[in-house]
Amino acid sequence: MLKSVVLQVEKMTTEQTDTMYAIMEVYYGNTSYNAFIGELKKKRDVVLLLDEQGIIRGFTTLAVFPYDEQTQLLYSGDTIVEKEYWGRHNLSQAWINNAMLYAEDFDGVTYWFLLSKGYKTYKYLNTFFNVYYPRVDTETPTNIQHIIDTFAKQQYGEKYRNGVWIAGNDFLKDEYDFTGEAAKRDKSTAFFLEKNPGYMNGDELICLCEISVNNLNKVGRRVLGR
Repeated sequence: MLKSVVLQVEKMTTEQTDTMYAIMEVYYGNTSYNAFIGELKKKRDVVLLLDEQGIIRGFTTLAVFPYDEQTQLLYSGDTIVEKEYWGRHNLSQAWINNAMLYAEDFDGVTYWFLLSKGYKTYKYLNTFFNVYYPRVDTETPTNIQHIIDTFAKQQYGEKYRNGVWIAGNDFLKDEYDFTGEAAKRDKSTAFFLEKNPGYMNGDELICLCEISVNNLNKVGRRVLGR
């Protein structure tokens, strides 16, 4: 089992960021070191997965954006775990627990503004939470869709279309992409594929999920100790 640690991005070493990018290069195509570092600097925290020797084997990031006086958005950036450690880590739990700290310290509503270029990232939502959008067989409420549309247009301009950021950036390499197979077995994955057919080009489905103890499902409460 890998160990998770949370660090402030501004305190990371060049060696650590270089290792993170090296992992990205293995699993993603169309990567750029300068773009990776540029995006990393926009984040507040990074969650690292370390093996017994302290070597980085996976990571994700967190940024905080004010939406209005009553609402803040938490953003998770690039997320990757080396294949030999799939199923042997608590990366999502560590990120959500860290996000809970920001939510509990904010006098208002905190949402996870999740960009999903892969179905595994999208499925974090129904693994831990009761309510999130968009999701299969459920209409997204008008107020939730308004937050998604408004913030996405501010961030991505004309590259935001119908709930998707047409990013055209890095994308998961074919040998690590099992979306088609998973969609045949799982309706949530099939829904992700329907909503984001350009995921293989790096397009990102934009999702919104309230970060709160009340929104955790039974699995979320158990795994997160809430």
